[in-house]
Formats: sequence, structure tokens, C-alpha cells
Amino acid sequence: MPSKKEISLLPSEENNNSFLGRFLRWITSVGRVVIIFTELIVILAFLSRFWLDRKNSDLSEILRQQKAILASTKEFEDDYTSLQSRLRHIKKFYASEPNYVYNLNSLIQSLPSGIYFQNFNIKSDEKTSQISATVELYSFQEDAIVNFITNLKLNPDIDSVQVQKIEKKTKDSKYYLSLALAFKKV
Repeated sequence: MPSKKEISLLPSEENNNSFLGRFLRWITSVGRVVIIFTELIVILAFLSRFWLDRKNSDLSEILRQQKAILASTKEFEDDYTSLQSRLRHIKKFYASEPNYVYNLNSLIQSLPSGIYFQNFNIKSDEKTSQISATVELYSFQEDAIVNFITNLKLNPDIDSVQVQKIEKKTKDSKYYLSLALAFKKV
């Protein structure tokens, strides 16, 4: 029987000290370390995937909750912003509004007894901001009308008084008076 031949891929003892033998030994030992290190990195990456997936799902849940909170408060925020805008306009309006109450009080102080108002209109001219009023009234006594007109002319808050109409109706014995007043600027 023929003799068995053995094939060995390992370098022979005599080649251990040669450059090629030393290089092969070095490359196989370093290669093993590199492969082990690479496998450790892959295993760590695989294991960290579970942690990262859990972290991602937690962050996604938090983000979903925050979006729901923002969506639920959006309507309130819009209402609040609208209210703030309306309040600014109201404040601006009241700041520029003429002082009608002061003028009415001044007119009432000039009013004698026996005068009855039928119609009273007060307005402010936007260009000049002059406050004017038209007054229609009646009285049963002529002296009350004379006193009223005199008091208006003496009133320091009234700039001008124009009598537009004085009329006496015989049926009901009333004196009807129509006036145009211009108030001084306060």
C-alpha cells in the first residue's frame, strides 16, 4: 500500500524564523484580535439596538402627547389672542372717546326746573373733535326757557348756543325750543 502523504498548511519548523513565517504568525495573531474586536462591536451594536428602539418609542410617545396637548390648547390660544386684540381696540376707542359725561353734567347744571327734553343728540366731529349737541325741549313757562338760555350762555363749558326755533302752540300752551350747542374742548 502506498504511503500516506500528509499535507500541512502550517509552516514548517524551519520556516518559522523566515520573514514570511514571522509575517504569517503576526497577521494571524493580529487578525484574530481584529476579528474578536469587530465581533464585540457588532454584538454591542445589536444589543444597543434594543435600548435605542425603546428610547425611540418613548420619545415618539412623548412627542405624540405633546402634539395632542398643543392641538387641544390651539383653540384656547386663538380665543385668547382674539380677545386680546378686541381689548386693545376697546382700550384705544375709550382712550380717544370724547368725554360726553362731563358735557352732560355741565348741561344738567344749567337746567332750571320746568324744562322737559323731547330729543337730545350729542356727537363729536372726528376732524375737529368738537362736541356738539342738538336739543329739542318744551316748557310750560316762558321764564324757564329764558333762564335756561341765559344759563347756557353763562356756562363756561359751552362755547356757543344757537336758538334754532322757538314756538308756542296755542292748543297745549307749551313753549317748544330747539337749540344747537357747541361745547368747549376739555
